[in-house]
Amino acid sequence: MDKIVLFDGSKKDFNSYIKKHGVEEYTPFMELIRQYNEKIRANDTSAVNEVGEVNKNVIENVVIYSDDFASVTDHVITNFPNIVILGHDIENLYIQNAPKRVKYSLEVEFDDILKNRKSDYYEADSEDIIKFYNNLKNSNVVGQEEAKKKTCVGLYKSAVLKENQPLVLLYYGPSGVGKTELAKKISSFYDGKLTRIQFSMMQTDEAFKYIFGDTHGKPSLARDLLSRETNVVLIDEFDKVSPSLYNVFYQMFDEGEFEDINYKVDVSNCIFILTSNFNNEKNIAEVLGFPIFSRIDTKIKFKELTKAELSLVIEKIFESIYKKISTEDQKLIDEVELKNKYLESVDIFKNIRLLDKFIENDIFNVLFDSRIQKNHN
Repeated sequence: MDKIVLFDGSKKDFNSYIKKHGVEEYTPFMELIRQYNEKIRANDTSAVNEVGEVNKNVIENVVIYSDDFASVTDHVITNFPNIVILGHDIENLYIQNAPKRVKYSLEVEFDDILKNRKSDYYEADSEDIIKFYNNLKNSNVVGQEEAKKKTCVGLYKSAVLKENQPLVLLYYGPSGVGKTELAKKISSFYDGKLTRIQFSMMQTDEAFKYIFGDTHGKPSLARDLLSRETNVVLIDEFDKVSPSLYNVFYQMFDEGEFEDINYKVDVSNCIFILTSNFNNEKNIAEVLGFPIFSRIDTKIKFKELTKAELSLVIEKIFESIYKKISTEDQKLIDEVELKNKYLESVDIFKNIRLLDKFIENDIFNVLFDSRIQKNHN
């Protein structure tokens, strides 16, 4: 074997790396596993050893993605080097987000040809943050001017100080007023898809396994963090996290690293955005306790949107949907004055997320009914 590359990072960056190094055709991991299973079907150890020594099949490139490890047994992870090279002469092996056991076994046997590579995450400088803040004023995140500014001050401070430690922001306030949308905007600015962790969807036992690790094939926090496209990580509804799990965040926020039974990940330059429905900072301190409260760099309040801001949201939602439908369909919606009906009833809407769905459904109900009538005529 000429080269083994252990790549830690996103699938997008991994694909860019192998493409940059001229890998256009490769043998997938599961094809090697299929061939391995054929060779050991008779469960003849001597035959296996013999195959490993003679008649090796030359393969130029093998590429293994992070998700591939979820499709194999624990036996494959434990005996990874022997299984991969059995009956093969592999020239170049590229692996994304290998579990710790795979890494260690490769380091023992192939240390002289091993290369470690990782995602080169975009890190904004202070001037970039200023430009981002100015662009936010005309974004689809309506209102929340104080929250936008406090967020950008935090990003600016992090960019200037470069302390090699995570930035932790807590967004609090009512649901559906722009917390997640602002997080998405930040992630887009940092050049990738937002990594979103949702503990509220898990029972305590499930959350425990997700954080500390289960079998290598199960989803885990460490694997999700390893696969992130940017350094922006949203932990949704942090107020729903069990206090029994808080000690994990002490290490993560203090030391900038996280490790479970299968993976180890560097999060030293991450921007953690914790969302919650807390009402005020006193409430935050009482529920989360001082150890977590003191590790949050900035607590940022999101307010209920004003009538004028909600009207602007309605205008933007209609504008967005109008771009996707025909001029004829736009005229149909205008004829029934659907937008005016929403603008006149703006006081009853508080949650932007629900408002978006209401408008979308109403528009397509009108369009669908129109088509049905045409068919009947």
